[in-house]
Amino acid sequence: MHTMKRILISALIAGLVCAGEAALFAAATSAAELTESVTVRFTDLNLDRPHDVARLYYRIRGAAQSICGEPDPVFADWANPVRQHCVSDAIARAVAQVDRPALSAYHQRQVRLSPVA
Repeated sequence: MHTMKRILISALIAGLVCAGEAALFAAATSAAELTESVTVRFTDLNLDRPHDVARLYYRIRGAAQSICGEPDPVFADWANPVRQHCVSDAIARAVAQVDRPALSAYHQRQVRLSPVA
């Protein structure tokens, strides 16, 4: 029984080490290093309306997720800090580029609500 526990604990530790290494060696690409870009159009939106601000933010987040690569199907985003940083950096850069107070305020609320800081 104790041997089985040791094997399971060893396997768990080995898995965590592999996951950590995978995160470090994964495409360590921040949004600043990305050569790909996506144009997010919002001429159909009125950024004086909160609903349209949220729609634009959703579009920006989708574009950021697409240029930062597919999430690892085995691990949640919180387990892939490289991708998570890429997405959050790309969103922040896009929000700054749009330069609209309502969108910036919405982004700040989303950052505060995010479970991983």
